[in-house]
Amino acid sequence: MMDLDEDDTRRVKEIMKAAQIHLVVATLLVTVTFAAGFTLPGGYENDHDSPHKGMAILVKKPAFCAFVVTDAIAFVGSAGAVFSYFVMAANHRPKTKEELRVLKNIYRVATILQFLAMSAVVIAFVTGLYATLSHSVSLATSVCAIGCLSFIIYVLVLLLIYKGLTGETTNQ
Repeated sequence: MMDLDEDDTRRVKEIMKAAQIHLVVATLLVTVTFAAGFTLPGGYENDHDSPHKGMAILVKKPAFCAFVVTDAIAFVGSAGAVFSYFVMAANHRPKTKEELRVLKNIYRVATILQFLAMSAVVIAFVTGLYATLSHSVSLATSVCAIGCLSFIIYVLVLLLIYKGLTGETTNQ
């Protein structure tokens, strides 16, 4: 096993600095998705005589079901990212090229999980609003269209990253 050179050491510092920022975002996503799981859109049945007391009011609406599933995906993805960043912090001083490879792989996994969580939280937001606004189709549809802008932004950013990595330039 080879020891790390100066470039490798610089790369470790860059990864760990980025991971600190990512950890803040992932922690916020865990917190928000956890809270959303208990403060459900539409609220809970609170009629004392109802056999469904305490159950979600919108449980039979497909948009609500999509909200619950995507909120759970966002929670798991962001919790997985937080755990990955925790593991990175616990072993943040790789000494060999092999340990650096492991650190890079954990960072990649955490980044993918965080991207998954960010995508799922947008879908959860849109479907949660759609479920509560379904009586106003035009407003609910507008919310869905606006939510889709997030994915256009994601694609544009990824395209810019790809162009930067491949050395493509744009005419200005």
